[in-house]
Amino acid sequence: MFAFMAQRIFAGTISILFLLQPALAGPVLLYDTTDNHVLYAENADQPWFAASLTKMMTAYLVFEAWKTGRATPDVKITISAKANAQPKMRLGFGAGKELTYDDAVKALIIVSANDIAYALAEAVSGSEEAFVTEMNAKAVQLGMTGTRYINPHGLPGQGQHTTAQDLAKLANALLRDYPEHMGYFGLAMTEIGKMKKMIATHNPVLVTFEGGDGFKTGFTCSAGYNIVASAMRGGRRLIAIVLGEETSAKRALKANAMLEHGFKVAAWKELFPAPTIDAIPAGFYDRDAVREANLTKRIKDCSDPEPDFDLDAIAGAGNGVGKATAEDGARLTTGSITSKEEPVSTTKIKPVPKRTAKAAAKKRFAKRSAGPEGTPTYSFAAQ
Repeated sequence: MFAFMAQRIFAGTISILFLLQPALAGPVLLYDTTDNHVLYAENADQPWFAASLTKMMTAYLVFEAWKTGRATPDVKITISAKANAQPKMRLGFGAGKELTYDDAVKALIIVSANDIAYALAEAVSGSEEAFVTEMNAKAVQLGMTGTRYINPHGLPGQGQHTTAQDLAKLANALLRDYPEHMGYFGLAMTEIGKMKKMIATHNPVLVTFEGGDGFKTGFTCSAGYNIVASAMRGGRRLIAIVLGEETSAKRALKANAMLEHGFKVAAWKELFPAPTIDAIPAGFYDRDAVREANLTKRIKDCSDPEPDFDLDAIAGAGNGVGKATAEDGARLTTGSITSKEEPVSTTKIKPVPKRTAKAAAKKRFAKRSAGPEGTPTYSFAAQ
């Protein structure tokens, strides 16, 4: 018994040491939403690019606008020329076209549409600048001390950053304040527009993990492959956050492994002291220096400087991060929604039946989830 306890204490010490060092890889965080206790963490307060995880905050402010009566899901918004000019991924309706808030939020979350993120910002606040001001004010209100936004979609730039810890706080805020809208984050596939165009999620946890039920992915060259992944089993919800992975396959593999580990150890970990997401020990390093070394360097290393589109949208994107090919671009162009469609006015999410959606989406993720030959598996010690 003494040996067992000593082993657990040593493992717990190692866990704390993980929290106190700057990362060689991207930050990760796994926690239980029941009590917000951290089950696993590495560099949870290290600055990182959010990429399209930024759209979680964009969605939060849209939901807030619905709650306060500034808008409703069935009201139509117009895609401005500026919104339409945003880089891919785009929904691709075209400037001057209209769609409902409801359809816009589906496109925002399911396919990470940058044009729609911009259009929503203009619709809610009158301009992108005013919306970004609201984003930053809300981040302060939610205690997201390591986060700063410069746009509503997450395309990279100097001065924009977040942390895994702050993304956990944002996920909790969405679950707490707008549980009635969490279905948007759990849609594997759905139909949108008068022509009932099918759009499918980029989130592998929804279709490859038992109990996977929501949240968001993101990718840019400088951010790497990011995910906030939620799963529920036996009344217990865990959330895994993975930032800066090299490929979409590795991102999926790590998120799934973290969640599986968490469900195995969550019950006995309640017997031991653990930090909450609000009280994770701060890492002993200069955050400004880390931002300069990691984030600025990552932007400079992306000579594109950013891909013209989100590689998440390409089947088999487990090849890693790099420049797009003409074939990739053509695939995305032909897969986008055409401007001929007219959106359907609806106040409710109308997903494809769950079994059908998951079966279809699993085919989409089959190659990607397998990853390239030699992709490592991830295991987590009892820490």
